[in-house]
Amino acid sequence: MSSSPRKNLLITGATGKQGGAVVASILACEQASSFNIIGVTRDSTSNGAKKLASLPGVSVVEGSFSDIPAIFAKVGPVWGVFSVQVNSDDEERSGKAMVDAAVSHGVQHFVYSSGDRGGPEKSHFDPTTVKNFAAKYNIEKHLIAQATLSPQRMTYTILRPVTFFENLTPDIHGRGFTRMWEQLGPKKLQFVATADIGWFAASSFLDPTGHAGSAITIAGDELTQSEADATFKEVTGQPMPIGPCVIANAVKLVLRDTAGDMCTRLSRTFEPGSKKTKESGEL
Repeated sequence: MSSSPRKNLLITGATGKQGGAVVASILACEQASSFNIIGVTRDSTSNGAKKLASLPGVSVVEGSFSDIPAIFAKVGPVWGVFSVQVNSDDEERSGKAMVDAAVSHGVQHFVYSSGDRGGPEKSHFDPTTVKNFAAKYNIEKHLIAQATLSPQRMTYTILRPVTFFENLTPDIHGRGFTRMWEQLGPKKLQFVATADIGWFAASSFLDPTGHAGSAITIAGDELTQSEADATFKEVTGQPMPIGPCVIANAVKLVLRDTAGDMCTRLSRTFEPGSKKTKESGEL
């Protein structure tokens, strides 16, 4: 008896943190041989793309979010899509275009990595005043509407991760982020590792029926900066790298439509002791 044909998965951001975590989680599962992974990258000649293409069951396609139909034209039939966009002025357009292309090309299951906006309940109805949060909210609503109306009745899962642990880097960006976190004072910030996002996305592809129509808020821990600093000192013997206030204030100003507004919103809305959660809520 012949085995079932492999399902083609189109993974955007495949050389980045989230897409890379999805690829790693799928390859690590027992059912990895059920899938052909097609990683989308802007530059197929980069070291990251070459390393990705060397993995078993993985191929790479060069493409741009400015012409998403061209990506699908290169790869042929696609069963599943993992969609993630970079925070930018073009985020909403490209996110909706990815949904539309998936519907028109007969995709069966769509996983969209969005962002949490205050927990499962609030995220469902509150786009917030943060520009990139609102873009993700609008993409979510577009996905729900288009999947429901699609001829193939495309199923979907929405992932809503919180702040990434990977933001805590020793460079100037990470130090500036840590200072913004410190400026929240006693209010806790929720974090998640991108590896967890990959695990949830892989689980959705492995069991699309069980995850159909779900929106999952993913958070691994919640800490004040002083709590995190105490743990950091205990483990490393050194204080957590942190930038001067002027850097954090400059980031808030320059990135006021994204990180700046997000930090301002968190300082107003997050309360100490908010619940650590890995919850699923039906839309």
